[in-house]
Parts: sequence; structure tokens; C-alpha cells
Amino acid sequence: MIEISNLFFNYQNKEVLKIKNLKLDTSKISILMGTNGSGKSTFLRILKFLEGDFSKNISYFGNFKLNNKQKREIYLLFPEPILLNRSVRANFLFTLKTYGIKEDIEERIKESLMFLNLDESLLSKYPNELSSGQSQKIAFAIALSVRAKYYLLDEPSAFLDKNTTLLFKKAILKMHENFNTGFLIASHDKHFLDSLAQKKLYLHSGEILEFENTNVFELENQGVKFCNFIDFSNCKKYKDFKKPPSKIAIDPYKISFFNSKNIPKNNYEFILEKCYIIAL
Repeated sequence: MIEISNLFFNYQNKEVLKIKNLKLDTSKISILMGTNGSGKSTFLRILKFLEGDFSKNISYFGNFKLNNKQKREIYLLFPEPILLNRSVRANFLFTLKTYGIKEDIEERIKESLMFLNLDESLLSKYPNELSSGQSQKIAFAIALSVRAKYYLLDEPSAFLDKNTTLLFKKAILKMHENFNTGFLIASHDKHFLDSLAQKKLYLHSGEILEFENTNVFELENQGVKFCNFIDFSNCKKYKDFKKPPSKIAIDPYKISFFNSKNIPKNNYEFILEKCYIIAL
């Protein structure tokens, strides 16, 4: 578990993060969404000890002060692959050595290559001999070979084609299944995230809103209430309903009203940032 309290971060006199209380279950796959510039990457960098000193505000696995070995339990994967100018095998060995791993080296390398459907012949290649897609997969395979407790993935599908994105998803699920590995994935790719999410987080105006995987509520029976500052009466589309909607579906991207039994693919949707926060 990672517990955060009173974490505030400013950049160029602008308040980027103001997280009063947040608990991250490091055994779950959580996703972090938000608009460009909302602070997602900054938040991941803070969790990886790369931005400021927040040792008094963040507790990792019950500890506020971590030694280097404990800090290595958190692995941050950047959007663009970072590979040293040496063979792929040497890149694996360098990372594993850096993380203090001395046993099962070959097993870890082979397993992580298998997760990403990569041939072992690539181990002798240099970065300039790899395609961009291969570089992405190699960088991710190296990360997985470490078997960290918790992975922070910053826009992992940003430069991936559809097939590679599917491989990444399968690898994440396999790591979670085999090693109870947790992930916090920051991304704009809703299709990439939806099938992975066990917990949804949305970064808005520096604050993190939490959502369960599916939120569907009966408007009448479960007494859903809106904050006073949300006025749907002025929304033209909402007025278009012949009768008041009976259900509401909430996720970090939109708020949907509907009368049908199932959530429709296309209905009256309102962007969360325009409607702001919903209180239940």
C-alpha cells in the first residue's frame, strides 16, 4: 500500500497537485487519467522519488523512509524507450545488476521476452538495429524482468500499434497474475485502459477523484445527489429526454443519462470537466 497525505506541488507559481489523502493498493492495476498538463507525469515522478522530497507525505509499504533497495521496488517506465548504446542483452544485464538481482538472470530475460512475443535473437542487437516498435517492447521487457512490486507506466501505449498494445495488456495481466504485481498506468488511451482497470483515478485541477470500474446507479432508488453547483437544467440535451432518466453512469470521461436497461454506446454525455464533480 502507498499512502499519501497533504501532497502539494507547485510549478512556476502554479499549483499542479493538491492531494490531501490517497491510498494506492499496490496489488491492483490502477489507471490514472486526466487532460494534458494535468500533472499525471509529475505525480508518477514524485512516486519514483524523482521530483522533490515528499518523504513526510508518502508512505511506501508502511515506511516513510526507504533505503535504496526498497526504492527499487518502484519502477517507472517512461513513454519513450531509454536504451543504452550496447546490446539488448547488455541492457538487460545492466538493469538487473542495478536492481541488485543476481539470481535467475537467464530465466528472467527469457520470460520477459516471451511476455512480449520477442525472439531471443534480438539479444545480440543494438538499439540502432531495432525498429521503434521493437525498442518499445524491449524497454518494457527489461522493466518486467526486474519483477518490481509496483510499476508506474507513463503513457505506455502512446507510440504503439494495435497488436503491440494488445501484447502490453497481456503482459501486464500476466505479471499481475504470476507475481501479484501492481501497476499505476497513466494514459489517455481509454481502449487500452478499460479492460485493465481494477481502479480508476482521475486527476482534475490537481486533485485525484476515485472511481470503481463500473458505476451505474438508479437515480430514484439509490438517491443519487448532485453537488449544488451542477445545473443540468440548462443543458439542452438533458431537456431532450421525453421523461426524466432513470439511471446514471459515471466514469472519469463522461456522465451518461439513460432510460434503457443497458448502458447505450451513444447517448447524452457530458464531459466531466464541464460538469465538475459528482457527489454521491
